[in-house]
Amino acid sequence: MMNMASIAQKLTAILKELESNSDIGGCAVVSNRGQIMASALHQDVDEKSVAAMAAALTSVAGRVGKTLGSGETESISITGTDKIILTNPLKNSVLIAIAPANAKLGLLDYELEKSRSEITKVLG
Repeated sequence: MMNMASIAQKLTAILKELESNSDIGGCAVVSNRGQIMASALHQDVDEKSVAAMAAALTSVAGRVGKTLGSGETESISITGTDKIILTNPLKNSVLIAIAPANAKLGLLDYELEKSRSEITKVLG
């Protein structure tokens, strides 16, 4: 069994690869309790705030989806004038990514799904 430091290193490597293979300019894996598990966010980003908000957003979106009968939440996106924020719920965590507003969503979804699969393998 891997220790937490080893898991964090593997997750960080996956996040850095995701950034190098796409337009994503920052990403993190956050626990459902709002704690950073691994991050490739920029220095000027408050990781604790991002983690807490990603967990809260995922929780609320899941409840809205359940209420409206949409099934399990697969992704959440926020499109702003400058950036797109994408979250992908995992079993007990969330993958959050930030990309420019003009990024190609199809390519982002493809790269996020690959990373999501790798993260799931690491986390078990």
